[in-house]
Amino acid sequence: MRLRKQGLVRWQRQRKIDVNASTLALFLLLIPGLLLFMGLHLVREFGLRERLQTHLGTGPYRLLFSVAILISLVLIVQGKAGAPFIQLWVPPFNLRSLTHLIMISATMLFIVGSLPHSFTRELVIHPMLIGVILWGVAHLISNGDLASVLLFGLLPLWAIVKIVSLERVRQRTKMAAGQPVSPPALRPALQWDAAAVVLGVIAYAVFLVFHGQLFGLALIAPV
Repeated sequence: MRLRKQGLVRWQRQRKIDVNASTLALFLLLIPGLLLFMGLHLVREFGLRERLQTHLGTGPYRLLFSVAILISLVLIVQGKAGAPFIQLWVPPFNLRSLTHLIMISATMLFIVGSLPHSFTRELVIHPMLIGVILWGVAHLISNGDLASVLLFGLLPLWAIVKIVSLERVRQRTKMAAGQPVSPPALRPALQWDAAAVVLGVIAYAVFLVFHGQLFGLALIAPV
């Protein structure tokens, strides 16, 4: 009886340590990582980019920016992996297929933003940021815990703010130059749309297979 009681006490202490560690991961890693990532991508909106480039120089600024982005991504990944599982709602299982469809579209938009001019890029403003929004929505459909809501909810909100900001800058630039909003100089090519579809499906298939190794949650059961 005494040994059982001692074992229970040790288990409770260990559980308390695990809970404290996971809480620290949420508040000291995930949330600061998200704030750092979003803040770094809004330095122009805060009027800091030109000042920093003038003060530091373009090369050192880009190096410092890249290092800071890398640190923010490490904080986000480690924080999400170690955050406590606090269920806010139970995601409907029958919407998992919708998650995959949205994610395929998001992956294609990420590819579109990296390829030369296509019809999709002409129709969709800021395809990479729209991809971030779809990425977040897709994951919110399938994840109802607090850490997921923070990660997949805040980044799409940041993407919306970034799109609005970039469009305002573009309109102000056009008005200052006294020019109407004109169509792009480059003519879209259908081949880049086809490339985005093919590469998007391939990239999503790779993420689907290796999701467990990359992010700690397997999406395909091992054979």
